[in-house]
Amino acid sequence: MTESSDIQWQAITPEGLKLVDQAVSRQYNETARKYGAEQRIYSRLPKQNSRFQLKSAADFLNSDPIKWRIKGVIPENGIAAIYGPSGSGKSFLVMDMAISIARGSDWFGYRVKPCSVVYVCLEGEAGLSVRLAAYRTTGTIPSAIDFVDQPLNLLSPKDLKDLGMSIKARGSTDGVVIIDTLNRAAPGMDENSSVDMGHAIHAAKLIQQGLGGLVLLVHHSGKDAAKGMRGHSSLYAALDAAIEVKRSGPDRVWSLAKAKDGEDGRSHAFILDVINLGSDEDGDPITSCVVRRVIGPSSIGKPLTHSQRIGMDAFMAAASANAGKGDARVYADVDQWRREFYSRSTGDNPDSKRRAFNRVREQLVAIGKLVVEDGVYRLPLGFPDLSD
Repeated sequence: MTESSDIQWQAITPEGLKLVDQAVSRQYNETARKYGAEQRIYSRLPKQNSRFQLKSAADFLNSDPIKWRIKGVIPENGIAAIYGPSGSGKSFLVMDMAISIARGSDWFGYRVKPCSVVYVCLEGEAGLSVRLAAYRTTGTIPSAIDFVDQPLNLLSPKDLKDLGMSIKARGSTDGVVIIDTLNRAAPGMDENSSVDMGHAIHAAKLIQQGLGGLVLLVHHSGKDAAKGMRGHSSLYAALDAAIEVKRSGPDRVWSLAKAKDGEDGRSHAFILDVINLGSDEDGDPITSCVVRRVIGPSSIGKPLTHSQRIGMDAFMAAASANAGKGDARVYADVDQWRREFYSRSTGDNPDSKRRAFNRVREQLVAIGKLVVEDGVYRLPLGFPDLSD
């Protein structure tokens, strides 16, 4: 007869351990009930030492939803970016966002959860005081916003450490740190290099991990704005949220290019209101701008209709007669423009041509392709993109 000690037992499987554990648990609880003791789950399963913990779907379903800094736009924690071409107004938009976050006031109709803001201003720092003076005309500048106007190198461990120490000393952790711009904050970086961009992304993550909250990078569009932000695609992939800013003449629009658990593609129009702040020592006016939300759909990015293209072609032909007269503007009076339009119009009679001209004339002014003063039409300063 074979002794049990002579049998070569195989190692018990995880499934076998679970069966043993269930049996032991039942026996324990039966004994507990008999003596009136508290029942509990008794487990002899080995503890897991791996750092990788398996989670069920229920674990995630019961977890907290994403927390928003600006609801539906940027999260409380992570890395985000605002990008656009030079002159698009992105720095003014960032300032407007920063002050709204520090105030805790709605931003373009979105609910804001207030927090401290640290704005690292590396471009246009000389004009920071007048920008703040302009916003002071709209209300007090909140004490929850601070500024850094000294050079910062994200690729320098010492700079990262010093920035973090200053922000912690101010008690501004778990807030928003804005770096304007990424290019100025990483001097010498090859933005198209995956290695260099990887170092910059890592630096932004170190700031975020050390301070909590959100790091917001201000960046430029590439030469082809349709392709999005400048540099290696790893930056866009690393972002939790991205806002794109575009401009056409006086019209500007920001849109959600990427939203973590949000609805990307939403867009909002705005313009820059010029604020007169007095005069300098030479008597020249001091001005800056503040952002003003425009209610209603934006015309930016929408192609011109066939009639509108005829209208613009006619306007440019009429304006060419005024070129070289010592006026840098591109302009034509209404009669010049009307004659050119009529010569191109396919209307059946003068009345239909008149109606078509008046309709197109109003539309091109309404969408910001042209402006009018005393019957003279001209291109806006900063020439809009007529290739739409």
